[in-house]
Amino acid sequence: MSSTDSVRTETRDYYEALGAEPSASADQLRICFREAVLRHHPDRAPSSDVATRRTSVLNRAWAELRDPVRRLHYDHALEAGRAATLDWPLDAGEAVPPRRRRVHRARVIVPGDPSPWHQPQFRSVAGFRVPVDVFLAGPAAQDRWIIENHIAGQDWREHSERYWLRYAVQHYAERGRIDDWLGALERILEFEPPMAEIYHLGLREAYLAAGEELRGAMMLRGLAEGQASGTPQRTWADRELRVLLGEYREAHVRRGPVARRAENAELLLNFLESLGMEPSFTDHRVAIVAHRRAANHGRAAELVERVMSAPIPEPGRWFSLVQMLTEAGQLDRASILLAEIARGEHPEALDRRRVHNPWRRISAARERLVRARRRTQPVVSV
Repeated sequence: MSSTDSVRTETRDYYEALGAEPSASADQLRICFREAVLRHHPDRAPSSDVATRRTSVLNRAWAELRDPVRRLHYDHALEAGRAATLDWPLDAGEAVPPRRRRVHRARVIVPGDPSPWHQPQFRSVAGFRVPVDVFLAGPAAQDRWIIENHIAGQDWREHSERYWLRYAVQHYAERGRIDDWLGALERILEFEPPMAEIYHLGLREAYLAAGEELRGAMMLRGLAEGQASGTPQRTWADRELRVLLGEYREAHVRRGPVARRAENAELLLNFLESLGMEPSFTDHRVAIVAHRRAANHGRAAELVERVMSAPIPEPGRWFSLVQMLTEAGQLDRASILLAEIARGEHPEALDRRRVHNPWRRISAARERLVRARRRTQPVVSV
């Protein structure tokens, strides 16, 4: 065990840091990373300094193990007893858990289990779920099916709990009892209600009030996976998921201590990857600024290249790229790109039907470049 800056640590391999076994599949490893992120997030930990250090360790472990080739090399090193380790920070007074001998087993890649939210189509009758054909058969068939499949099977107890949970949700929300509010909502979700009911539960508001944006994102991702692509239900779940992740970005990557913002930026990018989602342009741009302010210039430059190599989805993005390069300190590159736009080398950027007032945007970009150059010039005293 080592100590750095008076914080006690213990040595863990990358799998132990994530709370996973070396035999874990890629999906299982991704789940372990997401759960570890939520468990050790600075907003939920008794010591924010220790939690921030743990976030850094989790990011390093995930960055190594998420790549199949790098993970294979790490597994070979682990079998040979020469794998790299990480210093896991401990809270004050936390005992070092006893080390257990790890048995390395070969990973078996198996298809993921189907989402529990992927269920046959049902309709809601008096709070009970009935198949579509029964629903269409009319009230008599509905009552008979409910009695045979719910009441006779003691399902009425579950129905009663769900009934009162709806009132509990409203009660806790009105009184600001955030933890109870969120707990009641998640208990309702365990009953797998239809999406029409989930839509009115106010999930986004509850997770935002609790400061649990990432936890809510995981829940909404599970809901989205159970809906067919292109349906209104899937569109709603995906939109709510993006809103929660955007709120996390605004609260923890745009704001806060400089070092923590950079760590949270990496955490957000890794979390999106663990959800199987591509980071948005704004996610990358905010991460670049966070790393620049934390003096992580190498990582900022790496993210810039990632964005610059991506396809241009719409013509207004050319101006966004100029602004991103300016914020990243790559002023010459930003000036060259802006000149290309002004010369018409990217004609779609000057199309007034697709870009509002492009010449005004060019002028604004030039002004930002001038101000950025002034800030980088040394002050000469006379």
